[in-house]
Amino acid sequence: MSSRPLSRAGAGRKKRRSPWLFAVPFLVAGALASGYAAISLLIAKKLAYAPHVLPHSTPASLGLEYRDVIFPSREDHLQIHGWFIPGVLPGGHLTTRRAIIMVHGVRTNRADKDAGLLELSAHLARQGFAVLAFDMRGSGASARAPLTLGYFEERDVLGAVDFLQAGPLPYPELGRPRVVGGWGVSMGGATLLLAAAREPAIRAIVSDSAYSNIIPILEREIPLNSRLPRLFTPGALLAGRILYGASYYAIRPVDVIASLAPRPVLFIHGAEDLYISPSHMHELAACTATGACIQTWLVPGAEHAQSFNTLLDGYVARVAAFYNEALGTDSEDSA
Repeated sequence: MSSRPLSRAGAGRKKRRSPWLFAVPFLVAGALASGYAAISLLIAKKLAYAPHVLPHSTPASLGLEYRDVIFPSREDHLQIHGWFIPGVLPGGHLTTRRAIIMVHGVRTNRADKDAGLLELSAHLARQGFAVLAFDMRGSGASARAPLTLGYFEERDVLGAVDFLQAGPLPYPELGRPRVVGGWGVSMGGATLLLAAAREPAIRAIVSDSAYSNIIPILEREIPLNSRLPRLFTPGALLAGRILYGASYYAIRPVDVIASLAPRPVLFIHGAEDLYISPSHMHELAACTATGACIQTWLVPGAEHAQSFNTLLDGYVARVAAFYNEALGTDSEDSA
């Protein structure tokens, strides 16, 4: 059976359909790209914002004097809320001579119940150290802001230093601190390291359960929490950079640790930490400068951010001894 040639009209219709057929792959690619971008933006927003959790209690519940304080973060001047607890000397006298800035972990606040932050603050105060504990941006009672895992939060720590050095005195009769140290846990530990690299006034650092580099953790946690393939992680991190200006790839305390020398640093990590591996502590300690004053303490049996709760008195004794050696004592402190 012989085939019949197409009519001119039929040939014309065939030619008119060809551009649409040619465009189909581009339309599909565009739809996929739009879908990828939309999902990446959604993940980035979920990563950046969560409901605020207010402190569950105050230092007064533990029998301590304290004052509520508000101060601006450095550079962008967000309102940061916290409390200032004077140190308690033998005989019950109060002191502000040595102050410790306490930096909480992710999506919690200055009283962090799980990590025992309020209780640790109280123990340090009774060791004669004044404590400035505060809610980082986007947490507790502080200003609403995206979570950036240390990238912008370091400005809150720097604002705390500014407050101690030049802000309104919570206890005018006690004067201003003569020396400042810092303690941070998990994200707070990493944020403290980043801030201390920019601020030499932080004279001694205790970093508990900090990460050396946030990217490996995000590459694990974003797919786990979103239940989406790993291929969306780079898009989510790029979306975070576009939406909030945060470069998650730059959150690498390991790159700044050498600049802390010769200031003393105590790294603490739980031996059973499955969230941030103890290898992060070892990597941080290995990258310190020659002649740096570095101590590491791997706490047996402790899970993530649980070293204080695991050892309690032993933890307080070790941290207090570190600060006493690093920050010194004077006649008032030993009175």
